[in-house]
Amino acid sequence: MSTPAGGFGINHGALDKAHGTLTNLAHDCPGAGGVADDATGTAVGALKGWDSAGALKDSLDEWHKQVQALTGRLNANAAAMQSTGANYRATNQSIAQSFQVQ
Repeated sequence: MSTPAGGFGINHGALDKAHGTLTNLAHDCPGAGGVADDATGTAVGALKGWDSAGALKDSLDEWHKQVQALTGRLNANAAAMQSTGANYRATNQSIAQSFQVQ
């Protein structure tokens, strides 16, 4: 749908691209967040018996929770972006149909 001069328009391609980017980030997030697992596990093993080992383990557990929360937010934002694009398209089509001569 074209936008009249001086009117308001939505860049559907940009919305679709943002949805794709957010979806890809959400997909990649758990793997990227897991890069600390091996090194932290090794450090926890090496520090067995020390308070630091427990603190490292607790930190890693919290890290995993935060990565999971971030992944959820990215997925939610991707879904919202997709929904926004669909809503704009539907609204534009509805408005265009309302102006058609019967």
